Amino acid sequence: MEQGLNKIKQLKRALKKDPDSYNANLQMGMYHIYKEDIPAALPYLEKASSAMPDNAQLSFVIANACRGIGIPDKAQEYFIRALDTSPDNFEYLHAYGQLLQSSGNLDKAIEIFIKASTIRPESFELLNDIGVLFFQKQDYNQSLEYLEKACTANPNYSLALVNTGYVYLARDELEEIKPVLDRLEALDAYDPEFLELKDQYINRSRQVSDQHEKVQTDLNFSEQLFSIMPLRIIKNFGEDKLPQEIGLSIVVPIHNENENIPLLYRELVGVLSNLREAYEIILVNDGSTDGSRQVLEQIAQGDRNVRVIEFRRNYGQTAALSAGFKYSRGSVVITMDADLQNDPADIPRLLEKMAEGYDLVSGWRKDRNDKQLTRVIPSKIANGLINRLISATGVQLHDYGCTLKAYKRGIIKNINLYGEMHRFIPCFAAWLGVKVTEIPVNHRPRIHGQAKYGLSRVPRVIFDLLVVRFFSDYMTRPIQFFGKIARKLSFIGLIALLFLTGLDLFTPLEISAGEMLIMLSILMVAILQIITMGLLGEIMVRSYFEIQKKDSYIVESIINEE
Repeated sequence: MEQGLNKIKQLKRALKKDPDSYNANLQMGMYHIYKEDIPAALPYLEKASSAMPDNAQLSFVIANACRGIGIPDKAQEYFIRALDTSPDNFEYLHAYGQLLQSSGNLDKAIEIFIKASTIRPESFELLNDIGVLFFQKQDYNQSLEYLEKACTANPNYSLALVNTGYVYLARDELEEIKPVLDRLEALDAYDPEFLELKDQYINRSRQVSDQHEKVQTDLNFSEQLFSIMPLRIIKNFGEDKLPQEIGLSIVVPIHNENENIPLLYRELVGVLSNLREAYEIILVNDGSTDGSRQVLEQIAQGDRNVRVIEFRRNYGQTAALSAGFKYSRGSVVITMDADLQNDPADIPRLLEKMAEGYDLVSGWRKDRNDKQLTRVIPSKIANGLINRLISATGVQLHDYGCTLKAYKRGIIKNINLYGEMHRFIPCFAAWLGVKVTEIPVNHRPRIHGQAKYGLSRVPRVIFDLLVVRFFSDYMTRPIQFFGKIARKLSFIGLIALLFLTGLDLFTPLEISAGEMLIMLSILMVAILQIITMGLLGEIMVRSYFEIQKKDSYIVESIINEE
């Protein structure tokens, strides 16, 4: 830290002597990029670019930075400058095309994307995006041509297949959709995009005999390949690697468990080696401060099957699981705690149950080795509440809080987690229509370290339950949700008013019912407003991360990435 501060002081002194210094401006700009302060970085980077205008990489970084903070005109200026120096650079062309598309300049975006596709014709994501642009121009023939190219380049690319189905819907060519649906079902029968396309196809088939309305929909762009990155790793832009899928991924979130990690690793390897299935162990270090990082690095150096994801700070168990899901490659993903209370010997039993046709198998700590008052009793109450809230799904589990679970890949790749929602994954999975069950698992007493949860998390679980209820049943009709709350608050207020009236009539107490009613009304309105603001905040946070495809955590490094 001290060395970094001294470096910044040196850069400031250098800039004071020579404000136009290329090296000092560049380093100062990259320092602010590293700190994620893009507005502060731009003036330094632009000065560096003025001193060396032919530096295409620097122009590209500035263009991406401007694009990221919403300055499209300046972003376009620097994209053009980068392409003037390197006109055949795929990354520059792709990012510039994305800017043009977001600005509504479809013709120019298509021209740039097509040029990029001649440089990298195997980029199926780019071919998909060209097809989307032609669809937006209602040029369905060209759209189909490029979507089919994307499917040829990668037959398992479900996004292009879904988009192809929507083009056929727009053209009322229902017979052409059937083979597309068959291919998608074979890839992942629970993919929400596939299910949505299938629903539209069924609805359209019912209508086709009576009317000929065109299906209006928006196709889906591929995930954005590029983002604002430090100059030192800009060479990695656009390297769209397709991770080789393996049989099994074990995801373990870790926070201050340095004594338990080696023991857990040895137990895991012993169990997984007997399964005769390709596997990986993903250990997510959630900002540990007890030396866990050094232990994890040592394990990863000796075993290429172990991948370690290092967070910059502590983000919580939900974020750690979300990162593990994102980087996992397994057809089946199993999660477990690092405190040795979950028994790795239960992994084969989870897989055996899944082989019966289930998509998610959850562990049930039937005989818990935890404190009754602070852990077991609150857990039972929370589980009862959850079951009552999601009774319509048909899923009723004894233990939602058990981290030991087995998921099919399609589930965890289609669920976005925020806050502390990891314990509610079975709920979200149930709403996707998948088959969920649970089995009793061994629960061992904690030997090393300290428990991370206690009674303090009970209010968080209650608030999370409120959010789950809202998103499950009322997301598309919020007035019903708030109407029910208002009705219940009104009922409580009426009971309180009758009680106060009784006190005033039948007791010698001098109570001003009017004043008490006003205070009660203010309290009820305040409660309703707080609930409303909380739920609106949840919606805004989810929209922010999902629209911009951002993660709720920052990964510092990955060991044994590939």
